[in-house]
Amino acid sequence: MRLINWNIERRGPHTWQAASLVSEIQSLHPDLVVLTEAHLSSLESMGGHVLSHRGYVVGPKAESERLVLIWSKAPWTEVPLPKALADLGGAVLGQTRVDGRTVYCFGICIPWHMAPTSPPSEKTEPWRQHELFLDQLGPALDALSHLRPLIVAGDYNRRMPRAWGPHKSYEKLEAALTGVDVVTRGSLPPLDDMTIDHVATRGEIRCIHVRALDRKDTSGRARSDHFGVLVDFD
Repeated sequence: MRLINWNIERRGPHTWQAASLVSEIQSLHPDLVVLTEAHLSSLESMGGHVLSHRGYVVGPKAESERLVLIWSKAPWTEVPLPKALADLGGAVLGQTRVDGRTVYCFGICIPWHMAPTSPPSEKTEPWRQHELFLDQLGPALDALSHLRPLIVAGDYNRRMPRAWGPHKSYEKLEAALTGVDVVTRGSLPPLDDMTIDHVATRGEIRCIHVRALDRKDTSGRARSDHFGVLVDFD
């Protein structure tokens, strides 16, 4: 089973950047795709099925924008999530089938460190919205402990292990992810760089290969401000 996780920087479906990204994703023949900062029709050319979440309101957004989108070859059954979690960031959970087996995919977008605080305040508190989301993520994962195998993928907005930022918020991240295995920690080949877009697992699923996907196209043009992550599972 192959999963691709990518933040595509709000690139509209008709831009050259989105066309290039989707073309590469499709060429890699994934079974599951998790996109963040995407559009509802971002993966329309691939067929298949999507679930998405518009995400919390952060400035002007096009109607088609989705903070999190998950794609599968097979249909999804959406699993309800706590409203408190979804209101604080981006979160969508679905059940699908891959090669005849049930898999649960939890797509998330943890707010970046300067995200406007919810509820809105006169001044943004750095890391506040990020931490509020993490305070809800841990209990949500605990409540979903019966769903296995589970993949938690998306934009975590933190390098793992910690590379910068306050210890407090990083400790909240690790605490929220208790019981799942983050398979994208450390520098990823072939780019030899650390990602903030992670993949974590729980249950009878084993990671056998991880690699980074270049944010630049073959001519050196940047398609996104994030590089992608490809994970193969046994």
